[in-house]
Amino acid sequence: MIIFVKDMKNYILCFLSALLFSMSWPVSGFSPLIFLAFIPLFFLAKKLKSSSVQNYNKKFFYFSFLVFLLFNIATTYWIYYATLFGAIMAFLVNSLLMSLVMYLFLRATTILGKRLGYLAFIVFWLSMEYLHLNWDLSWPWLTIGNCFSESLFLINWYEYTGVLGGTLWVLVVNVLIFEFIDNTNKIKTSILLTMCVLAPFLLSNYLSNRSDNKQLDYINIVVVQPNIDPYHEKFNIGYNKQLDDFIALARTKIDSNTELLVGPETALQESIWESKVEDSYSIQELKKLQNNFPKLSIIVGATTYKLFQFGAKKSSTARQIKNENLWYDIYNSAIFISNNSDVSIYHKTKLVPGAEKIPFPSLLNNISALSVNLGGVSGSLGSDNNINTFNTSKTKVLPLICYESIYGDLNTSKKFDLMCIITNDGWWKNTSGYKQHFSYAKLRAIEQKRPIIRCANTGQSGFITYKGEVVEMADWNEKKVIKSKVSLCNEITFYNQFGDYLGRLASFVGSILILMMFVKSKVK
Repeated sequence: MIIFVKDMKNYILCFLSALLFSMSWPVSGFSPLIFLAFIPLFFLAKKLKSSSVQNYNKKFFYFSFLVFLLFNIATTYWIYYATLFGAIMAFLVNSLLMSLVMYLFLRATTILGKRLGYLAFIVFWLSMEYLHLNWDLSWPWLTIGNCFSESLFLINWYEYTGVLGGTLWVLVVNVLIFEFIDNTNKIKTSILLTMCVLAPFLLSNYLSNRSDNKQLDYINIVVVQPNIDPYHEKFNIGYNKQLDDFIALARTKIDSNTELLVGPETALQESIWESKVEDSYSIQELKKLQNNFPKLSIIVGATTYKLFQFGAKKSSTARQIKNENLWYDIYNSAIFISNNSDVSIYHKTKLVPGAEKIPFPSLLNNISALSVNLGGVSGSLGSDNNINTFNTSKTKVLPLICYESIYGDLNTSKKFDLMCIITNDGWWKNTSGYKQHFSYAKLRAIEQKRPIIRCANTGQSGFITYKGEVVEMADWNEKKVIKSKVSLCNEITFYNQFGDYLGRLASFVGSILILMMFVKSKVK
């Protein structure tokens, strides 16, 4: 109690920072608050560094961890509804990574000085987010640039930078506001601050108002949101009954001009072996639907199985059939049936750690019992993939399954006309989770200048233009079919060509700064 009272001012700064982070987050937050969120931590760092406290670096790490733990819990508490273990791991890993950046920032200011310390803070944070997009424990939900998914008027320039550009903007503005408050020489700082705040906003406004001369064509699309409870109905109702209901719903909106029908993740509950996909009941019934609508192509989610032939090289995720020398892989898949009845299968490549894959399998394969069961299959799924797009008669469709839609760089260098996100957000119940997931899809539209079709089992389904505008949607707990004429665009964005180059550049500069810190600390 005495220690808590002694550190009362420090805890107040922590709670203020956590509050600013949390209140800035979509979908109900006020995003400009993010420009102030790091400032209490900067004041805390200065206070601890100038005090006589021993091990002030470790103490700053502790306070930073508290801030980010509160932030993580406040914004992603909904993970708990699917898995308590997964929620705890997400909170801890994310908070540790964020706190480590703040610890290294304070160390850098001590060893390299204030200016290089600020540079270190920016590149270390960007490097951390880039790592979090690409390693086995990947959980980029709270990438700072995601904060603006409900404030698109500020970030139309994401077509050049992706969400890491938003992170960079936030970090720089936080540093400049702190310097403006803390220093006596305010003129130079105020000029820099004004430029850093206004320039991105003006660029965004310009990009939003430029003429749309790259629109080419349109495609007629129908999206079905079946609204099946994943906890009590999804895996208890027969697959043929679910399919019949799906087709009956689709028929209420399909007409002779409909070119694409979309169903959600794991809409087909039949166990489909890929070598016999044409013979499955579900595919045959969907083809019967196409007989009445000759222009119709179909995208729908399923769990598929691939058997490894005798002597074939097995994947690291292959499972053995009990008491048999036979191996197979399980995939979270999107099945495409073209209007000429050809069938293609896309496998989800970005798998949810702990739910769809065991991270660091060489170390953790023995704890598969702790993996959460989301979709009737637990343990590591397969992720090998042979295709990137589905081709209709006039469009290339990029399929993304659930979690994949929060990875902008996943779409780098791919050529497509529109994105199709299929998901099942019912696991998170009626919380901010499914709302954030839908909101983040708008960022993908801005980055790629491509329209998005989003189809959820339940959650939110909708049509998003290449400007990130929602033109039609089905909301939570609605059994609904929506229809739209989707405008296409053929403009290739800078981000589509170069992806998360800011993360790669930051990692390079960060490595140099770490080396400088190491050498200088040894010399001292």
